Amino acid sequence: MRNHWWIAGFIWFVTGAVAQINAVWVIHDYEIVGGELHEYVGTKTFPVNSIDEVRALADVVRREARPARWVYDPKRGWVALQRRGYRMDVVVAVIAYRDAAFLGKTQFVIPVEVVEPEPSVTEWYARGVRALVGEGVTNFWGSSPARVHNIRTGAELLNGTWIPRGAEFSFNAAVGPIDEDHGFVESLVIVGDATEKGVGGGICQVSTTTFRAAFLAGLPITERHPHSYQLRYYRPLGLDATIYQPWRDLKFMNDTSGDLLLLAQVRGSKLYVRLFGTPDREVSWDGPFVRDRKPPLEPREIVDDSLAPGERKQVDWAAEGLTATVTRTVRYADGRVVEEVFESAYRPWGDVYLVGPQLPEPAVPLPPVIDVGADRSGAVRAATENETP
Repeated sequence: MRNHWWIAGFIWFVTGAVAQINAVWVIHDYEIVGGELHEYVGTKTFPVNSIDEVRALADVVRREARPARWVYDPKRGWVALQRRGYRMDVVVAVIAYRDAAFLGKTQFVIPVEVVEPEPSVTEWYARGVRALVGEGVTNFWGSSPARVHNIRTGAELLNGTWIPRGAEFSFNAAVGPIDEDHGFVESLVIVGDATEKGVGGGICQVSTTTFRAAFLAGLPITERHPHSYQLRYYRPLGLDATIYQPWRDLKFMNDTSGDLLLLAQVRGSKLYVRLFGTPDREVSWDGPFVRDRKPPLEPREIVDDSLAPGERKQVDWAAEGLTATVTRTVRYADGRVVEEVFESAYRPWGDVYLVGPQLPEPAVPLPPVIDVGADRSGAVRAATENETP
């Protein structure tokens, strides 16, 4: 038997080729499932018959790292996945192949360099980002293109925000200035008791959705302002949050045992804001409970130069005035129970229409002037006095 392997090694030394040997690529990676960190190991096998085939494996084994991300699996729920990157050490791989051939082995492990993704699942787990703790969802179907643009811009700026343990989150600080320099465009905004054009119209869809995520996560809300009137985008009542820089903000505390990761995503006509962290409480809520109803106001029109003359487009819908209350109950893992009442007072509102500018009135032509000369002025006066108006 020893002579057999010696002969195989001699053949390799002379010809550079031997019987088939399997190169084994061992893949280690991690995922978070059900709040727990799991490691898994997989293998891929490649038959090789020469040094050139070993060198060619460098392109096969090369894999780019893929950052950690949360995905929803219908069977396993929310799962954090990643992909480690790999690079093959060609020189060491050739040596491993030669050793295997000379010793008569049937396989060898491909030597690789691991490239860790950024961020990684293990980093998330270490910071306490282990499961979904709160999710807000709103629908902006029917919004103008400008409003949709601002919603997308706000979501992109908010996405990936870290809220450290014990820190207070500020929506205005997380999003930054809402102006044209930061990607926002002009749309309709609420100013006092009027709807006017202003940069950033629609950003309150993002703040409202963020409030709902924090509300359903059971986080302490330290600042929140309802809108002046009901908006059809924000059903159910009492779960909206307006912002108006720098005077009005949305704020809440991270009182969990780890950091929180906020992710914002637009899919179709829906906006999702999700908070991932360490679950340590259960949340339930009741409402809205409505009182003090008042009838809607009369319709209003706003001239919009971007519309064609005579064009008319409804942008706000009539809503009655009322007061809505929502009750939230938070039950902590340590046995504490906290009940809170969120009250929102909405003024009555009327339909609002954008209308195109009116065409100018056509000029009325003046009657022709008849020059009859100075010596016939009396005749002209007589003719004028007898004209039918």
